[in-house]
Amino acid sequence: MDVIVLIFLIIEIGKLAKRKGLSALRWRVNLAIAWIAGELIGLFFGTVFFGRDNTVSWALLAFGCALSTYLLIKRFIAKLPDVVDEDDVNNIGREQ
Repeated sequence: MDVIVLIFLIIEIGKLAKRKGLSALRWRVNLAIAWIAGELIGLFFGTVFFGRDNTVSWALLAFGCALSTYLLIKRFIAKLPDVVDEDDVNNIGREQ
């Protein structure tokens, strides 16, 4: 399930990066690395806090940490200004 969610989110972050005029590939790779790092951190803290026998709890914590990395990256990119095409500026008020 994590892989399916990650693929969907990678596509979404690539679209957002293109709209902001950034390299979609770079941000897709950044998201994949951050997602894996978030899951590993979540797994580590989950096993420390909940023990090795409580699999569901540390798996949910790992997924939550991975999802939070996506939200952080998305918020960072969303704050950047959109790329404005000169044709868009020149066509304000004209019918299309």
